[in-house]
Amino acid sequence: MSKKTQKKRPPEKEKSYRYRNLPAGSIIFFACTYLYVFLIIESRLIYHSFGTFITYPAFSVDWEFFKSSLKHPGGIVEYIGGFLSQLYYFSWLGALIVTAIALVIYIAARILVGLSAGERLKLISYIPVVILLMIYNRYDNQVNTFIALSAALWFLIIYEKLAVRNSAAAAVMFFVMFALLYYIAGMVNLVFALLATIYEFFNKRRRILGVILLAGAIGFYLIMRYVFYLDTEIIPVQELNISLKPDPWIKILVYSLYFFFPPVLFVAGLRRVLAGKKEVVENSKTNDRDKSRSAKKPGWSFKNSKVKLAVGAALPIVILAAGVFASFDSTKKKLVQVDYFAHNGMWPEVLRTADLIRPESYDIFCIHDVNRALYHTGQLGDKMFGYPQKLQALILTGSQENKPSGRIFLKRSQILLQLGHVGIAERDAFECLELVGSSPVILEQLATIKIAKGQVEAAKVFLKALSRDLIYGNRGRRMLARLEKDPGYASDSLIRYIRSVALDKDSVSFDYGVGDFFQQLLDKNPGNRYAFEYLMAIYLLSGRLDQIAANVGRLHSLGYERMPRCYEEAILIFIGMGNVKLNLYGWKLTPETISRIKEVDRVYKLKGGEYNEQDVRKTLGKDLADCYFLYFLFDLPRAGR
Repeated sequence: MSKKTQKKRPPEKEKSYRYRNLPAGSIIFFACTYLYVFLIIESRLIYHSFGTFITYPAFSVDWEFFKSSLKHPGGIVEYIGGFLSQLYYFSWLGALIVTAIALVIYIAARILVGLSAGERLKLISYIPVVILLMIYNRYDNQVNTFIALSAALWFLIIYEKLAVRNSAAAAVMFFVMFALLYYIAGMVNLVFALLATIYEFFNKRRRILGVILLAGAIGFYLIMRYVFYLDTEIIPVQELNISLKPDPWIKILVYSLYFFFPPVLFVAGLRRVLAGKKEVVENSKTNDRDKSRSAKKPGWSFKNSKVKLAVGAALPIVILAAGVFASFDSTKKKLVQVDYFAHNGMWPEVLRTADLIRPESYDIFCIHDVNRALYHTGQLGDKMFGYPQKLQALILTGSQENKPSGRIFLKRSQILLQLGHVGIAERDAFECLELVGSSPVILEQLATIKIAKGQVEAAKVFLKALSRDLIYGNRGRRMLARLEKDPGYASDSLIRYIRSVALDKDSVSFDYGVGDFFQQLLDKNPGNRYAFEYLMAIYLLSGRLDQIAANVGRLHSLGYERMPRCYEEAILIFIGMGNVKLNLYGWKLTPETISRIKEVDRVYKLKGGEYNEQDVRKTLGKDLADCYFLYFLFDLPRAGR
């Protein structure tokens, strides 16, 4: 067959063929992305954060919820995003979802960069994926935002692929797609309009059409905002962070992701205009000749195909590693892990994780969970001062720092239910429901409270709602079935315990700082060890040494085999203040505790007292770091005695 008769693939088809084949570097890149999300980020922690660190993404498997999602613009994206967010519960599946979304955005970016800037700059197509992973690095969930952006990008690709030559027909097609995208994803259709305008203005050189598209989009925006007064947020950043210190980087990263595409299309298009079409073609031919010449030269230069393949495969991984390493918040992950382990009653894991967190990074929630873990592992009276402490963190109240949030109400409801203040636990649970929405955790909490109070029909309402949850639905159905067989839940150990410690009358007082809050529980049930240890913790944290000495007599009836060390140290300090005649109800202070107090006192005086706290702590070392005397000397004056 002669050269003249050989068939050549048309340039357009050859271009499309390249889009359908990902380079080797991309395959390795996304394999690493999956492993990173699965092993390091752990999407189950993001799922756990719903309703605690970040807002719960509403989703239900019932038909009514689906129909309601179709009734407003952007509802389809919200429905899909809510569904995918639920699957984060399974870390392997959550990693697959994140990787798939990243791949969809990457392919779209690669196509758009190739259309406007050529093959040489396709490496920058990895940048949006790195930004996406940087957002997940901070344990935030912007899946709706990512899906909306993906829709805008692929609508532009479809618009380009249809290649309508007639400007009037192209305008009609654009506005149909513009309206459809608004229904699917909301105001992100304006991003599609901006990208289409840039593409028409620079790539297709149909500048009048570009102006028409932009004018139509601006007109739509003005009508939505000033005529219909509708939500006109163009970049749909999900305001999800509900922790005490919202992460300012989330909005910056989301805006960076969205603003990546318009400048790329604009700069590439402007380059074409300035360089001129003829010069671009000539340069392309020259480059092709240079490549053919260099291919004949042996060696391992950068132009060598093997070297280029190796660099092309390695460079994306370097970009990925640099981006995620710079943005990964290891402290945030540990705080989320502490919360996760506490919620699931994994108390040793709470303490092991807390030991890895710097003391200055503890927040009141971490302190709260650590104290619960210390109680459940039998160490609260011995080791509580080996961790940062705040009086307000015990049950998350009594401080202006504790601004009302769903997270505070949920955690407080959980501990108050176990302590026995069922009425206040119920009130806080409803407060959480109002702020967070119908998350499965709060629905189960309310159902448990209603069951404990014997309000079976009310419990069924919450369990029916729980049964429609994608993840917790089976649990809700099992609890409903059990409630039908045993309306009193008499066989359940947790319900029996709550009823044994619960107050006969709902308390309206919440002033726990003076101890009356816990004294009510002990009056109801003197064997309520949880209430006793938290009462003693309050006395320790507030410096009420006299009350520590007055209450050690309860230790016998509560089954203690020895006096917890922090109580001993507090009593020794009290004796050292001149109170020598104390009734210890038969308990004896151990020589080891006496030796610890003497050593702290000696070093304290040797190093110059309260003005040299760091020297005192450094000299005493780790063995004495959890001594109550150190808290009494340094932290209690700052907290206010």
